[in-house]
Parts: sequence; structure tokens; C-alpha cells
Amino acid sequence: MSSSVSTDPPVAPARRPGRRRSVSLAIGLLLAGGLWLVLTSFTAAPQQKAHPFSLPRLGAGPRVRVPLVGEGAHDPVVVTFFASWCGPCHTELPTVAKVARQAQAAGDKVRFIGVDDNDAAASGLAFARKSGVEFPVGRDSFSQVAPTFEVPGNPATVFIDGHGNVTKTVLGSIKQSTLLAEIAKIDRT
Repeated sequence: MSSSVSTDPPVAPARRPGRRRSVSLAIGLLLAGGLWLVLTSFTAAPQQKAHPFSLPRLGAGPRVRVPLVGEGAHDPVVVTFFASWCGPCHTELPTVAKVARQAQAAGDKVRFIGVDDNDAAASGLAFARKSGVEFPVGRDSFSQVAPTFEVPGNPATVFIDGHGNVTKTVLGSIKQSTLLAEIAKIDRT
């Protein structure tokens, strides 16, 4: 009898495809969680005083100021930062304008102010009008106001209570439900 000798190389154990998929999923979830933490950590600290500013009004008229002076000097304020070249602003600004009109019609004491950030005056004005904006908009050609509110880009929304405190800053597009909820909070002060 002859013995048979195999010349085939040893076979490595088969890898389980599920394990690789699980590791990839875990890494993806960790990255997504980290991104979420970074994005949500940009909410302004409670009771931070709003930095005063005065900007030329987009179009014409009296300067746009925070804090407000004269009538409404102690009213809460929503400041929305936008630009005509900002893609997400084309969805957000019409929503903010609509909510502002509804708030005014309902007799809410909250005031809205827009900041056209780093934009050509004609483009900013046309965009604001097209979006249905009726509240005052200041022209900030060199993006000097946004950094004072820790706003790195557009769109962004800052909520200021009647005592001049920043209560919340939302970076990126704001949902209408969030806008309404934050207005309700500052409208009570």
C-alpha cells in the first residue's frame, strides 16, 4: 500500500463577512456620534450678553441695531444670518420670513432682524425681497457681526431675550418647529 501525500497548501479558515460588516458599522456609528456632538456643541452658553451692533440697512433707511433702541427696546429679538450665495439660505429665509409675519400678525413682541453677511448689496436685497422678508436687514459686507455671536457661516439664527441675553444659537438651517419653540421661550421674558 502506498501512502498518499497531499501537495495542496493548507487552507486558511474562512473569514466571517458579518464580523467585518459589524466593525465597519461600529466605526461609522462612532464617527456619526462624534459629528453629532461637535455640531450640537455650538449652542451659545445661557445668559451670554448679545454683542451690540449697528449696520447700514439693506436698501435704505435707518441703521439696523442690536440692542434695539426706542420702541421695542426691551423686546426679544431673533437675528438671522444669511447670504444670497448660501444654498441652504434659499430654503430657510422664506420660512423665517413667514414665521416673522405670523408672529407680528399674532401680536407677539418678538422682533426679527436679518444680517446679510458677506454679500453684494443688490444680490442681498433681491434675495431678501424674493424670500418675503419684511423685517429690517443690515448689510454686513465684511462679516464683522457673525463672529461676535460665534457664527462661523450661513445660515444661522440667534435668539436674544428681552434682557439682552443670547439664549440659543442655531448653526445651519433651522426647522420651523425649532424656530417657533425658541420664539415661545424668549417671547415670555
